[in-house]
Amino acid sequence: MHTIKYIIFGISLLFFMYSCETDFDTTADWENITVVYGIIDQNDSMQYIKINKAFLGEGNVLQFAQEYDSTHYPFEMKVWIEAFNENGQKVQTIEFDTATSYKPDDPEAVFPTGAQTIYKGGPETFYEIKYIIEPPFDTVGFRKLWLNDENTYTLNILFPDSSKLVTSETELVMDFAMTRPFPQSKFIKFVPNSSVPTVFAWEKPDNDEGKFRYELRVKFNYQEKRQDNSIIDKSIDLISNVTVTPPLGGNEMTYHYWDNSFFVSCVNNIPYKDPAEEDDVKARYTVDVEMIVSVAGEAFNLFMQVYEPSSSIVQEKPPYTNVENGIGVFSSRYKITENKLLHQETVQDLISIDDNFMKFEY
Repeated sequence: MHTIKYIIFGISLLFFMYSCETDFDTTADWENITVVYGIIDQNDSMQYIKINKAFLGEGNVLQFAQEYDSTHYPFEMKVWIEAFNENGQKVQTIEFDTATSYKPDDPEAVFPTGAQTIYKGGPETFYEIKYIIEPPFDTVGFRKLWLNDENTYTLNILFPDSSKLVTSETELVMDFAMTRPFPQSKFIKFVPNSSVPTVFAWEKPDNDEGKFRYELRVKFNYQEKRQDNSIIDKSIDLISNVTVTPPLGGNEMTYHYWDNSFFVSCVNNIPYKDPAEEDDVKARYTVDVEMIVSVAGEAFNLFMQVYEPSSSIVQEKPPYTNVENGIGVFSSRYKITENKLLHQETVQDLISIDDNFMKFEY
């Protein structure tokens, strides 16, 4: 036992003596690592790319992060996106210019606030118009799609001295449609104590191979008329950005919503707790129920999976990037919205549940 103690003591002494004579450099040589974040969406006429650089230094990393020069390049780059059709032919080039966004001051912010340089660009004109048709087959509006969801898009970032080219590639999330509540009806109806739930459903995009991410948000939009006759737009979330898991088979995504949840959400979130504030409301008017389905492309989904908070004991996660000659993510997302009028019977049920809703009018 004494021999083992002496051996351990001797090793510790040798390590202590060596560490006193040698300075260890805990940082490697600086390397120019470009950090890219860009999520494109054919709903948007303008696309945005954020380009930063990684930093390294001895000392407090949080202090380095606060310095603008630590994360931002001092020069402008040439940034453009090229579109390729299914035959691999280049069919479009979108040039990007620098722009300035402003990050609000925050004393707890890790990175610099204030003016931030971003790159923005868009096509000269839209690619397609999608008409919004509601029962009984009336055209009530339209939306413009600015990119072709059948193309592949390549991002290019070239340094001013041509010493470095950063690239990445993504497909778009193809267009899709909601299937329930049924498109043939312009109303949505919630029934108290219903034995069956309301089903929200939509078709999966044709190019989803089980690698997209889906989120559903459902809002009840209404208006308040105050005592001074002013009208204020209001809304509450019935379903708040819940992630919907794709089915094992089939092409329809579904989410079941129990009707009683609608009435509970209204009772808990619409009337004001302050009696004086509630008395200032002369009337409330229903507007509609807004259903929003947001889809993240494959790379965006993987990026979120890797960097979202972990509930596991093991907190280490492998880094993810789909950027060549840099790190970060370049991917796509897509969002569709459908609106339904709240059925008059549901309004009457809401009024009968709570006296506070006597102010509601259809």
